[in-house]
Amino acid sequence: MRKNPLVIDIKNLSKIYKIKQSLNADNSDKSSRIKALFKTETYEDFYALNGVNLEIRQGERVGIIGKNGAGKSTLLKLLARITEPSSGSIEMLGKLSAMLEVGTGFNAELTGRENVYLNGAILGMKKSEIDHKFSQIAGFSEIGPFIDTPVKRYSSGMYVRLAFAVASHLEPDILILDEVFAVGDQKFRQKCIDRIKEILQSDKTILCVSHQMGLIRELCDRVLVLDKGKVVFDGDTESAIEFYTGQEAKEQSGIYDLSRADRPSFLNPKAQMTTFKTLKSDNRPDRLCFDLSWKAFEDLGGVKLRLTIRYFDDSKIGFALLDPKLDAKAGDEFRWNLSFDTSPLFPGKYKAGLALFSQDDSGSSRHFDYIRDAFGFEVFEESKTGNLPAYSHRDWGHVLFDGLDKIR
Repeated sequence: MRKNPLVIDIKNLSKIYKIKQSLNADNSDKSSRIKALFKTETYEDFYALNGVNLEIRQGERVGIIGKNGAGKSTLLKLLARITEPSSGSIEMLGKLSAMLEVGTGFNAELTGRENVYLNGAILGMKKSEIDHKFSQIAGFSEIGPFIDTPVKRYSSGMYVRLAFAVASHLEPDILILDEVFAVGDQKFRQKCIDRIKEILQSDKTILCVSHQMGLIRELCDRVLVLDKGKVVFDGDTESAIEFYTGQEAKEQSGIYDLSRADRPSFLNPKAQMTTFKTLKSDNRPDRLCFDLSWKAFEDLGGVKLRLTIRYFDDSKIGFALLDPKLDAKAGDEFRWNLSFDTSPLFPGKYKAGLALFSQDDSGSSRHFDYIRDAFGFEVFEESKTGNLPAYSHRDWGHVLFDGLDKIR
């Protein structure tokens, strides 16, 4: 079968920054501080990218994931020609449009309308082509009468709406996106996703950086995992996410930020689960223990937590309702210390969902917050203490998360 043409060819790409080294002076000693003033400053090399080799073909939908500082945004900036590589080469075929940090490529003194034409000109489009697309761009951005206002007066939401509208409507051959769905309401985020799906039908190439694994699953059929400036995995979406979350599980910190986890579009949150901290279970290897923190946005009564367990193929196997019920005032914050017995589960991989809800006398539920894929875990056959399956304690107290940011 004939392969699509190569549109991005990266060979031995590196980006090095000079980082000032600490002089390690004893600041409590006045003479040491004086001597430090006369020392020559020394620098060390920091490899934001280190020897990256990569080929991407026309029509590929490539996700790029990794921890903060892994080199994801640096790679996109090099592709967008915002910065130059220290060594190596990048060859590209076709027009590239980039949506990086909010406002990248915009001139703050120009109006929204003027920035649309400026970005189009940078992409090599004729004025007549931009004229033809302008009404679509303005309508998609939902800027309304502010299209002729200098963008320096825009809110971050207005900025990102216009920037995405420009990047996605000026007919690029390659579209690169860096966390563009982190700003804006759920309705507009879904609108952006639908627009990307339209672009994909025209056999365009997309590179997408995101910490939202649900989005990566929805948009990408190939995923790269970056770590310390190197591509450590390149493969299909599920295998890449499993590799990445396996890396995350080996780290020592067990506190995760739930505020950026994917929520369903129908949800109008009345409360939000904010952090999840995994704990050690010293005496019971078949028990998951964790703290869950959440905050009420308004007065709520009878709040309960539901933990739903599913096999890795998404078939549901059961759920647990965790009491006690709580009444909350707007602004109240709570932390629950919880544990879950895995001994009834057969060996294998599992997913878990978390929901904050209340239930009336008729049994009807009202959801305040809901995360379908909050975490995953694996049950192993216990060989020393009997036949009960046991939670993997190779990395005590850690569960595998799908793209949730750790609180440092």
